[in-house]
Amino acid sequence: MVSAFCHANGVSLAQVKTGEKSNEITAIPELIKALDLEGCIISIDAMGCQHAIADEIIQAKAHYILAVKNNQQELYKALEDTFRFQGAKERVSSHELDFGHGRIENRTCYTSQNRENTDQGKMEKCKNAD
Repeated sequence: MVSAFCHANGVSLAQVKTGEKSNEITAIPELIKALDLEGCIISIDAMGCQHAIADEIIQAKAHYILAVKNNQQELYKALEDTFRFQGAKERVSSHELDFGHGRIENRTCYTSQNRENTDQGKMEKCKNAD
């Protein structure tokens, strides 16, 4: 089951059941198409960090924040290099330490204004969708 959750209101807006031979990657575009997302900011975990999903969000005239992990090795490496080489110019915008489910979770979010390692074509599409 994949859900679209509105954080501001604390409610689930829609759900798509994934089939036995399916996964989140196929369910997320269905959710995007089912909702009016114009102007919204969509955040998705690393499983949803896919070109096709980003394209669907852009077509819906929404914006996105996609988590990047090693499931997208080339993108992960490019972003890792960006932050490594810019060092102090970048800032930690969020840090969270959590204890649960038998483990310690240490999450840090970094932000950058550098778009050198992003897909400029996608950025232009997003700007033109507004």
